[in-house]
Amino acid sequence: MNILVVAHYQNDGSPTASFIHDQIKAYCALGHNVRVLSPLAFGKKGYLSGSRIKGGKQTCNHVPHYYLRYLSLSSYGEKRFNAANAVTTLKLQLSAALEDFRPDVIHAHTLGFDSEIGAWLKQKLGIPLVVTTHGSDAAIPLQQGRTEQLRTACDKADRIIAVSSALKEKLRACGTSTSLDAIVNGFVPREVPENTARQPLRIIQVCNLIPLKRVDVTIRAFAALQKKHPDMELVIVGQGSQRSELEALCQALDIANNVRFLGQLPNEAVFRELCQSTFFVMASKPEGFGIVYLEAMAAGCVTIGTEGEGIADVIHSGENGFLVPADDPDAIVQVIEDCLADSQKAIALANAGQADARNLTWEENAKQYIRLFTELTLPK
Repeated sequence: MNILVVAHYQNDGSPTASFIHDQIKAYCALGHNVRVLSPLAFGKKGYLSGSRIKGGKQTCNHVPHYYLRYLSLSSYGEKRFNAANAVTTLKLQLSAALEDFRPDVIHAHTLGFDSEIGAWLKQKLGIPLVVTTHGSDAAIPLQQGRTEQLRTACDKADRIIAVSSALKEKLRACGTSTSLDAIVNGFVPREVPENTARQPLRIIQVCNLIPLKRVDVTIRAFAALQKKHPDMELVIVGQGSQRSELEALCQALDIANNVRFLGQLPNEAVFRELCQSTFFVMASKPEGFGIVYLEAMAAGCVTIGTEGEGIADVIHSGENGFLVPADDPDAIVQVIEDCLADSQKAIALANAGQADARNLTWEENAKQYIRLFTELTLPK
């Protein structure tokens, strides 16, 4: 099968976004052909900046990527200028982008930007369009009351895939007539390094340092725990707009000496940090899924996520991890204190989480998508 992926560029060190590229590699490992159209904004800073990428065709891990440089004029697509500009660029470059490649299906990532490009391609090429929504691309328009715009985007696709059951149910609110399914994300499994020294009083959070990740809630929970356990340590991995604010909060709570901000780290280094930690905490909201939860579970951490969010598809509270309310540091404190009081139960729970996470690979994720693509491309 020939799969045409539409995924805008994100500056995380991968050809598009790391999790999308991992899925693409899984498609290829299953014997399918992939070509990627990656809209690339210029005039932007931060994670959308593509200064290190030139426009045109590049091959990454044997997969052709065609970067479409477009002028970005609005924030988060409220005015829909970005998608229109990207489509204009694509119209001029489509023949070159699809040279020697006849796609069977279009797989676009995110509603409202990549899906608009996918919808134009669907009309142009006469093939099915599948759109994956990852969280904020659905949640933000719903919060802002742009329900009709979201419904219109959904209605242009042949199938919408949400990365969790919770996100699927939230998306129903837009009233789309397109069928909705949930397929959870995968992750890249790694072996726990030998002789890993797991520190019993070490808590870790790995995320972008932005408000929805609720890092401040983790910090407040840690401050309460540290009063009783003065040797406890909190490690925060990631970068973002809130870093200075969060560092100031640690100073105000008099815990700065026990909190380490490590910044952005390569994936292998992140996994080593997880393997050295006993507790992973991220009570974020909204959260479409959160692949880092799977990585934490696979690393053997007692993993604490958020009630009612995407990870509830995987974490069954008290069995293979814990779920707590998004803005309740006391709930985090209670979970960790209970685990410290019964270490054997905590170890058994972490082991159960580790076993469950290892079944959720990108290969298994890709197989589910391929079954869907095959269904949509069968003769009617």
